[in-house]
Amino acid sequence: LGPAAGVRAFAVFGFPPQRATKKYSGIHCHPGKAFGYLHPRKRQGKVKRLPNVRLRPCDYKLGPSTDGQYYLRPPYPPHSNRTIEVLQPWGAKKNPWPTKEHKKYAMRWRNIEYAYEPRLMRKPHGHGSQRWTGPVTRIEHHGKGKSTASL
Repeated sequence: LGPAAGVRAFAVFGFPPQRATKKYSGIHCHPGKAFGYLHPRKRQGKVKRLPNVRLRPCDYKLGPSTDGQYYLRPPYPPHSNRTIEVLQPWGAKKNPWPTKEHKKYAMRWRNIEYAYEPRLMRKPHGHGSQRWTGPVTRIEHHGKGKSTASL
């Protein structure tokens, strides 16, 4: 080991030369970059895959039962992230519904149908019920195979 093995070396920068301190260590500009080199924290242009999440207490709604009492109803249609492939339920060793596509839950009344695709939001700011959103398409069936869809 040399004579400077136990001595801490301080960086010297600028003109006139100054020692780098805890508060000030010189400007951090690199050639051709106004604010220094970029250090992205995420992959650019890649959509983040969001997982399926378990239901939370705020997802349940209070609803009446047939015997006059009340119970906590799970959401309908069920909250499953449709932007990823079909996965088995949490804790299951194999998928009890071995399908390769998500189930469609059509909400119909007479000749009007509502198609809703729930999507998990990346950052739910606010109440937990705002975590699931998605487009609701209103499809009106006119008969003879004709229908019109609107958002």
